[in-house]
Formats: sequence, C-alpha cells, structure tokens
Amino acid sequence: MLREGRQPLARLIASDYMAMCIVTAGPPVRYQWLEEAGAPNKLLAQYASLQPNDFVLQSVVRRRGTVLRDSEMISRRELVRSPLYLQSRDMGMNLEQVMAVLLEIQPGVFCGITLYRDRRRAFSRREQAAMQFLTRDFTVAIRNSRLIATPSRGDRLLEALSQRQQFETILMVPPSTEIHRSDRASALLKKWFPLGESARRGPPACLLERLNALTRMDIHERARHDTMDFRQDNQLLLVNFVEMPAHDGPRQWALFLHEFPKSISLPSQLAKQLTPRQIEVAEAMLNNKSDEEIAEALGIKKNTAKVHVRDIYESLKCSTRGDFMYQALQLMKPI
Repeated sequence: MLREGRQPLARLIASDYMAMCIVTAGPPVRYQWLEEAGAPNKLLAQYASLQPNDFVLQSVVRRRGTVLRDSEMISRRELVRSPLYLQSRDMGMNLEQVMAVLLEIQPGVFCGITLYRDRRRAFSRREQAAMQFLTRDFTVAIRNSRLIATPSRGDRLLEALSQRQQFETILMVPPSTEIHRSDRASALLKKWFPLGESARRGPPACLLERLNALTRMDIHERARHDTMDFRQDNQLLLVNFVEMPAHDGPRQWALFLHEFPKSISLPSQLAKQLTPRQIEVAEAMLNNKSDEEIAEALGIKKNTAKVHVRDIYESLKCSTRGDFMYQALQLMKPI
C-alpha cells in the first residue's frame, strides 16, 4: 500500500532516496523504519548513533504537519558540518538536499517522511507545495496500513480485527464477490439498509458501487473517497474501505463497519487540540447534528457553525466528517 503511495510522489518530486519512519511516543520513544519506502539500509543501520544530532527530526518535530526544506531547517554551513551529512559522505551517499514532514497518524503515533538528493539541487517551493498537498493522503494510507499490519490474512485477519477494534468486517473481491463477513455484519447490514437495497448474498448496492469506484482510483484519490457515513434515528454507521495486502489470487478489499452509539463524547486526545467552542461543535458533530442543528443548539449563525467545522478539520488534520468520525472512533473505548 505504501509502495503504491510513493509512485505519485515520485512523479511529482525527483529524489534519490526516501525514508519513512513510524515514531511512537514513549518513554522510550520508538522508531520503526519502513524499508519499503526505499531508504538505504546502511544509513538506517547507524541511525541510533545519529538520532541525537538529527537536524531533520528536530526541525519537523517543532512544526508537525508542515513540509520543510533544508534551508528552513538549518543553514548550509551548519548542514555540511552536521553528523548526518558527514556520515552520509563516509558511506558515499552525499545527502546534499533534504525535504521532510512529520505527520500525526493518531495521538502518540507519528510518521516522518524525508526525501533526499545526493546533488546540490534544492527542492523548490513548488515541490514543497506538492508534498504538502499529499500529506493527508499519506496519513490515511499509513493509518490503513497500520490497521491491517498483522501476519494473518483473509477471514482470520478480519475476525481478529473485529474482536480487537469493536467493528464488523466484510471481505470482498471486486466487483461483487463476498469472501467472508464477521459474526454481526449481517445483522448490522439488515438494520441499516432496506431489504430492497441489499443484495441477497452481498453488501448493499451503494457499498458495491463505492468499492468498484475505488478500484479505479490511485491511492491518493482513494483517500478522499474511502469512507461513507449513514445516519438514522440519531445513530451513525461509518463504512471504511481498505485494500488488503497483496497475496496469491485476486486482490481483496475489506469493508469495516463502525456503528456509533446514540450519545458520544469527544475523546480527550482530540478535545485538547480544540477551543472550548470547537469542542461543543465537535460533540454535536459526533451526535449527528447538521450545521443548521448545531447553529440552533448553540445560538449562533449557520455560517459561524460552518467556520467552526472548517477550523476543527484543520486542527485535527481531516477533510470530511467521515474522516473526523473515523479519528474519533479509533480513540473510543467500547460503551
């Protein structure tokens, strides 16, 4: 999945090396390098000794979510004297130019993405803007990769995830072949979709249509369409579509079905990133209130409610209500 996500970035921005690292807050702080990103193993093997003096890490930590070029991190004079640069030269790599970003995947879990060039050709502002544009797509791709990061496959994977994450799952081979569904998936589909809308031996037509549309998109376009939400009786059903890791046979997709209870509280990890008024708006969003209903409940204008929603998305690094709900769901304890 991440290898596919690199392709659009490689077409937009030429680089000689790319490094991706999952950083988990400690103590101790843990670093997990993703070898499929293409970083040179000989550099990663010695990173522990370089980490205390890694100017890239120090810079992106201070400005999380913002793509930085090396000129915004450190002066050229300091760069060529840095242990990271000197060690790279000793290895014959010559890391002359750098551009990087640190993304928050979920509270306490981050991913650093760094591009290197081994010649003196600075990354341009246009390339910086292109990488910034793709940051949300990478966040979604990495989040999904972590969700299915397990040696299990197929129905065993889905059952394990369902029990651990408190959702139901359906395993599909597009366009419409169902391989497996978890224990309560059938009851959940029957509850949420009229009989006429649901295929006799498969998910409802609306889910199949979205699934097949996603198979025709590249990984970055998918990030904007991989979630559907449905509302009824003050409840919410969130459906997340995730392409499974490659294996023998046709490529499989998993549909993750999350049902939200009637009353939801905003997880504290999200609340601490918002203002008191934004928390009120976010609580209303979690409880299926429309912009009009939020405005009426809080005694504000509809446009003001929309501004609060926009600011919440910006603060939490999400672009749709479905994405916001998905973030909240990952932090919830079963009720």
